[in-house]
Amino acid sequence: MKNLHPITSANGNLIDKKTGEVHSVRYLPGYPRQIRFDASKGNFNLNGDVPLTKKGEEFSFIPLAYRIFNDNILGMGKKRWAEFFFLNEARQVCAVLFHGYSVENFMRLAANEMFYDDVTPCDVILTARPVEKECKDPEAPGKKYFMADFSYKKLEKGEKETLLQVTEGINFWREETTTGDARIEFSLNWNPPHPVIELNGATAEEEAAVVAA
Repeated sequence: MKNLHPITSANGNLIDKKTGEVHSVRYLPGYPRQIRFDASKGNFNLNGDVPLTKKGEEFSFIPLAYRIFNDNILGMGKKRWAEFFFLNEARQVCAVLFHGYSVENFMRLAANEMFYDDVTPCDVILTARPVEKECKDPEAPGKKYFMADFSYKKLEKGEKETLLQVTEGINFWREETTTGDARIEFSLNWNPPHPVIELNGATAEEEAAVVAA
């Protein structure tokens, strides 16, 4: 099960140091391996049933692509989401979602620290730490739940270059979470095969046409 955990360094697992050969990445476009943050148990798992962490244990990964968006997906109603794509030790593309207060925590980190460190979420090792909270809803008094808090460490320049080489030409997206109706706040390296609606209501193609005019 160890090879199901995310890579946290771009090392010989990606490129053969002796030959320079780039090891292949396994990914069916639109269908990354699904990693879930269970806000009721405070852990991360694969497909909802294979635990990858214990309760409250940190989960670190290197984002290769991400987006912050608002949409009605997975039958959960319209929410604000953060979606990240990364590689596991088996060189498989994975995706993980966060919503609610977890997204607010990430955006606070991005605005207050990442921006001033001049890094994007794809320039760092991102760590999500489940934090236990108590529900204040009068209909569910005392109910416990978890939100994710975030921290990061900058990637070394060589690691960033290695990741770019290994993932060149890969379009990161997930079929199940791409409706075409999302309002995208921020994204990087997220490339679905059809137009998406940006926060201002224009499609990416329409914005490109305006810039070119």
